[in-house]
This record gives sequence, structure tokens and C-alpha cells, in this order.
Amino acid sequence: MRKRDLHILTSNIFTYTGDARFSVIHPDPGDDWNLRIEYVQKRDSGIYECQVNTEPKINLAIFLSVEGELLR
Repeated sequence: MRKRDLHILTSNIFTYTGDARFSVIHPDPGDDWNLRIEYVQKRDSGIYECQVNTEPKINLAIFLSVEGELLR
């Protein structure tokens, strides 16, 4: 979830945003889940939260800071 606008980006292996730069990587077998943002932009900076639907809920918030010049 992107906290700035409370937008759910992915759930399981599915992507719920029209921005094709966002995808999820989940190598089988494994417990790792990674949010991938291609061609990252300064506006992508902010807090992203991973949530696990358990009781109690498990969540981890990460602050992404995008700095510097874009390489092409």
C-alpha cells in the first residue's frame, strides 16, 4: 500500500494500479515478497506498507527516498 493516497498497489501476485511501473516479485518457493518500481521517479518517494492479513495484523512500513538525477 502507498500511504500517501492509501492506494493498494498489489495483493498476492496481482497488481491493482494502472501504473505499469509497479509489480510484485515472489520467487517460488519462498516467503519473500518484493515490490518492484521500474523507472523510479522523485514523486515515488514516501511510505510504502506491506501488510499480512493475520490476527493480529502484521505490517511493515518502509520509507523510500528517491534522490539524484535520473539515468537514461
